[in-house]
Amino acid sequence: MIQKQIFLQSEGNAWHTRNQQSVAMRKLPDDDALLLEILDFMPQNMGVLKVLEVGCGDGTRLAWIKNNLNADCYGIEPSTQAVEQACKNGVKVQQGTADILPFKDHYFDIIIFGFCLYLCDREDLFRIASEADLVLSEPGWLLILDFFSPFPKKNVYHHCKGVQSYKMDYRTLFTWHPHFECMSHKIKKHGEKSYTDNHDDWVAVSVLRKYQNKNT
Repeated sequence: MIQKQIFLQSEGNAWHTRNQQSVAMRKLPDDDALLLEILDFMPQNMGVLKVLEVGCGDGTRLAWIKNNLNADCYGIEPSTQAVEQACKNGVKVQQGTADILPFKDHYFDIIIFGFCLYLCDREDLFRIASEADLVLSEPGWLLILDFFSPFPKKNVYHHCKGVQSYKMDYRTLFTWHPHFECMSHKIKKHGEKSYTDNHDDWVAVSVLRKYQNKNT
């Protein structure tokens, strides 16, 4: 069975149950590297921004953005339990995976990949990048929080038999294209704010800018 089906059918809910308490204990925005990046570049006087988070969990991050910034927030998440909780928090979240984003072309000003790409099927990566590009506005912002490795690595995902965890430089799904440019890339230790020389513990927060034509 491919990994996205495993997460849609069972592991998405299992992940939500395992991590629900730790997610609820976070102090936002200080404990959220993605929110801190958004606050750094958030456009001023731009009206209501449209934000999509792929792999949004129970919508905690999106709810904060909705309640504290001028934004209309949407999410895609494989866990039915997390989707239900997110909707209770007033966020427009639907069950799904990163390879199918059922929204209008160029609809979103900001797209967030919230620690989900490392579990996506490798054969879906081209489609994932294509879907994100299709629904992201020009210009637009794309943020990625995920495991980082300068070269592709595969590990066993210990929480569910038959699932693999993949590390790579996820910026490269987009930066090969002339319309995308990396504006910020920060590596830190997984679960902490400090740096580590142990590359097995590396996670990265990357901020990419999408331009229609970077030369104009």
